[in-house]
Amino acid sequence: MGKKAKQYTREFVSRAVQLCDESNKPVSEVARDLGVQYATLYAWMTKAGKTKRRVSALPGVPGAVPRTPEAMQAEIDRLQRELEETKKQLEFAKKAAAFFAQQNK
Repeated sequence: MGKKAKQYTREFVSRAVQLCDESNKPVSEVARDLGVQYATLYAWMTKAGKTKRRVSALPGVPGAVPRTPEAMQAEIDRLQRELEETKKQLEFAKKAAAFFAQQNK
């Protein structure tokens, strides 16, 4: 036998949609906070005509999506620099781990 779908009151659904619409948080975060599946909350938002659209590229704004080619290229460049730095840190960590492994033998 399958699981029975959880039932939510109209008031809960309405308040959840309102909270999601008025907050600056992503739908997934609001859903997690409320203990509701993302797909469920998103379906409620769609039904209410309140689906969130991502804002144009704003530095430091979580969930912002670059909209212009220049902004997208700047984001690619930033991510490539970040990747290179992370690779250097990983290589250093590997060498340090090997060094300390030799010291403990």
